Amino acid sequence: MTEAVTQVLAQINALSQAERAEVARVVLRSLEPVEEGAEAAWEAELARRTSEIRSGKVAGKPAEQLFAELRGQQP
Repeated sequence: MTEAVTQVLAQINALSQAERAEVARVVLRSLEPVEEGAEAAWEAELARRTSEIRSGKVAGKPAEQLFAELRGQQP
């Protein structure tokens, strides 16, 4: 481990749990390939799905039910 990494880790350890979580999120996102327009596309999809649920066009399922269904599909 380089000295720079050691120093950064020491600084990170001095942060609160919420601050460390934010640092982790930013670091992980920096490792993902950036696809042009992906974030805007996800925001549009989220808005579309939210609109469908609020309008009653589609109905959600309780998380417990969904997870039970998913567990039942696994071999």
